[in-house]
Amino acid sequence: MSYGSIAGQRSMALDHSRNRAYARALEAVVTPESVVLDPGAGTGILGLMAARLGARRVYLVEPEDVMAVTREIVQANGLASRVVCLQGRMQQVALPEPVDIIVSALTGNFLLTEDLGDLLLLARDRALKPGGQMLPSEAVMEVVPVSAPALHDREIAAWSIPEQAVDLSPARAYAANTIFYRSKEIGEAEWLADPVDLQAYDFGRDSQLAVHTAVSCEVRQSGLCHGWVGWFRMRLADRWLSTSPREAPLHWAPAFLPVDPPIRLREGETVTLGLDREPRGDWAWRMTAEQGGRSHSTLLSMPLSETALAYAAPDFRPPPSGMAQAVVAILTACDGTRTIETIAREIHARFPAQVPTADEALRLVQAVSRRYA
Repeated sequence: MSYGSIAGQRSMALDHSRNRAYARALEAVVTPESVVLDPGAGTGILGLMAARLGARRVYLVEPEDVMAVTREIVQANGLASRVVCLQGRMQQVALPEPVDIIVSALTGNFLLTEDLGDLLLLARDRALKPGGQMLPSEAVMEVVPVSAPALHDREIAAWSIPEQAVDLSPARAYAANTIFYRSKEIGEAEWLADPVDLQAYDFGRDSQLAVHTAVSCEVRQSGLCHGWVGWFRMRLADRWLSTSPREAPLHWAPAFLPVDPPIRLREGETVTLGLDREPRGDWAWRMTAEQGGRSHSTLLSMPLSETALAYAAPDFRPPPSGMAQAVVAILTACDGTRTIETIAREIHARFPAQVPTADEALRLVQAVSRRYA
């Protein structure tokens, strides 16, 4: 999904249930003197709700070109006198004043997916007044063991069934180490226990959003466990909004963490799930039960060549690369004196092996210069 497109923004901007929850929270904290920041604003719906509630000033920060549409939306709502649109990354944008409230939807599926929360913490550290309000202020990850035969059969076990007499079973191990995000199918899974809190976060105080924990729960219903379903709830002022598959649907999808092969669980036994993930890292989960244990990691969900493994090692020394030299040359040439077309001609002449046509050279220069402008 591209956050720079209107299609990519639709599920968030038009999430009626989510927006109602945020509106209630904003009503509880916004005053005529409030200065509000919406980092990663997208079309600006959250910040604009704060402005309509009377906030003195609202800053919408968004790195993507969707900001052009956001400016039109601000004008269409007659809020240009109090809403400031700043296009750029939160790391680079300088706000003219500290803010009283940060309102944001910088949370991903199962809370940590996409590592959007890091930007929320960055915005807090750079812009929030001491004692300021965060919306959301807290979040809790939750999990439950489930029986989900249809989902497991389709996504994982199906790889073990020959297709036109072709054995595709080696792919099953990769599928079994993949986390799946699908609201409808996950919502149909049968819970084998009561949900348990996995990890809690305080967005006003925490310095990073890693997870290294293990939790246990008592099996309430015997059955074949195909994996665990995970979601999160977050605090908006004095209320909590849950992304549970058994609550009203939101644009956030619950996660299915498979176990393969499935494990038979007995009513009354205790099962344990351990989960580990560093920011921007892979997910690793392990389950223990009376019938045995399973370990999985998204690191094993993608085939890795020897070259890819080598580049993943911190002490690896990358060999010289013609494309890397071309990128360096482009960045060096972006000194404000030459046009994109001029730079492209120079790069095409110097690096014909990397950009064999003029059009390829132009596209590369456009991409690099735009990325690092």
